[in-house]
Amino acid sequence: MIPKPVKKIANVAESHVNHATKFVFSMGRRTMSSVSMYTTSSTSSSSSTNHADPNKPTPPALPTRSSSDSSLMANTLLWTHLIPPMPVIASTMYRHFAKGPPAKSWSLSTDITIAVIRDFLTRSSKITVEDVQKLSTTKKLPIPSNVKRRKFVVPNEYRKRAGDLIAPLLSKKDQRRVGWDWEKDRETAPPIKGEWFQAKGNPLDPCKESTVLYLHGGAYYLGCYAPQHPFPAAVEDALATYLYLIDPPKEEGTQPIDPKKIVIAGDSAGGGLTFATLMVIRDAGLPAPGGAMTLSPWMDLTHSLPSILSNILTDYLPPTGFKHAPSPALDYAQLPSKEEDTQVLAQAKAEAEATDDDHGNLAMPTAESDISDNGGRASIGPFGECVPVPSTDGTDMYRVQFYACNDALKLPMVSPIFDRGHLRGLPRLLVQCGTAERLRDESIYTALQASNSFPGANRDTAALGEPTHVTLETYADQPHVFQLLFSNKSVSRAIKNLAAFVKDVTNSPAAIDTVRDKDNRTSYVTDDILTIHNISPLGKTTDVKEKFLQDFTRKEWKDWETRLARRSIKQRMDDVSAAYEKLLKEAHHKHDIKHV
Repeated sequence: MIPKPVKKIANVAESHVNHATKFVFSMGRRTMSSVSMYTTSSTSSSSSTNHADPNKPTPPALPTRSSSDSSLMANTLLWTHLIPPMPVIASTMYRHFAKGPPAKSWSLSTDITIAVIRDFLTRSSKITVEDVQKLSTTKKLPIPSNVKRRKFVVPNEYRKRAGDLIAPLLSKKDQRRVGWDWEKDRETAPPIKGEWFQAKGNPLDPCKESTVLYLHGGAYYLGCYAPQHPFPAAVEDALATYLYLIDPPKEEGTQPIDPKKIVIAGDSAGGGLTFATLMVIRDAGLPAPGGAMTLSPWMDLTHSLPSILSNILTDYLPPTGFKHAPSPALDYAQLPSKEEDTQVLAQAKAEAEATDDDHGNLAMPTAESDISDNGGRASIGPFGECVPVPSTDGTDMYRVQFYACNDALKLPMVSPIFDRGHLRGLPRLLVQCGTAERLRDESIYTALQASNSFPGANRDTAALGEPTHVTLETYADQPHVFQLLFSNKSVSRAIKNLAAFVKDVTNSPAAIDTVRDKDNRTSYVTDDILTIHNISPLGKTTDVKEKFLQDFTRKEWKDWETRLARRSIKQRMDDVSAAYEKLLKEAHHKHDIKHV
């Protein structure tokens, strides 16, 4: 006979395991719809456009999947990866009550949800990128009964227009670091498909409505983009969709949307992509949107700042990054190559075939052959076989991101934290992050740099560009993109704030829910360059700007700058591995002491 308290705990665990699994399903469909637009009317209903696969999902050039892969058995085996092993749930329950949760305010359900997602991401490393992408795109996103969905396709001419604006912003050195012919790729890439979501009985009026162009997360590979279409394909498609919104084809008879009525938004990788898109809009001299809002934006693909290490145990993101089994998708050598790259590779091949003597000893490559410029294409060889590549810092390191090769990770449009314009001159920003997530410091750095509010900021640093108005919201004890995981007071407050931000920056009529929320409302359009709010687990908002800026020292800021300036990717990854091993040892040590 099972005691009632144990039954109750088991029921809680079961319900939140199901909740976590549903998150993976919905996340998958959301990531397939890579760019989406969301419009709010004067009522509480809303409409949105979901951009299904502007990321050029699966190129025709990739090997065709066999019929067995699409069989019921194959699909069933894939879905079994979403079922968490019971030991994960049991061990989490034991640890939660015996030693307490990793974050102070976490309930048992929160603890289990994070453990289940972490376990799924760990186990998914044993299957291929293609299979994970399949998992993330096969479930259709459910919508409320009062919302209608309309599909559309962005003409390929907009992709070319976007690419023509992006290309001049990449120097010749930048282009070499990109390592593939991304402009040729658009000729065969699938079209940018999207969906409008809109409240029934409420025809869209671009002159009155607020439109949110939503860029999904997923580490730039779940459901789209890399590794089949790495950087800058994502930026090109996001910008193409923005151009389509503000200047649609005349033959379609669609009204253009006033840029000031548009808010660009995204979570995680989609948050970083939001910033990259804003930077191109700024640098290309395009009309800026009314604002932008990001949820846990991934601003630094080099993993440089402290929270990447300190928050490993309070987040579900894999400690050392996303990894998958070898597959054709990881054969970067199959990407379209630039003509100059082809010439260099031919030269290298000729040199490799040349011999110094009659015994067939191979000659060393000449100093003229720049291995690192082409290394990003071959850093993961045919069918995922790992090949270490000489980097610009002289170290051999495997490719660490699907989205870009190691030498390209510091390009501003890859990691916006390295923006040469210092994130200045952008439209109003709302940045939300959890204090327990690994990307927390990237949000903090972004807010301080963009607003010129970091320790030591002065007139000279202000001259680097017009400071950007930023509201930074930190949610106590919340993990990465918590808004998509839970149903609690923190999430409720975050969603309401997102809606309020859209209303404020686009000067749209207040929704019913926003009016009812008047007591907890603050305006997002103020003269303050920087606003920092902390939101408690109970949803209470506190203005912490003064205290935060007082506690954040010049020494700490300098340490962050030094970390970002390091050249070695290998050193960063070694630091992450060492920190993770140390945390595990400390956890085992505490466990042993408790049982002495």
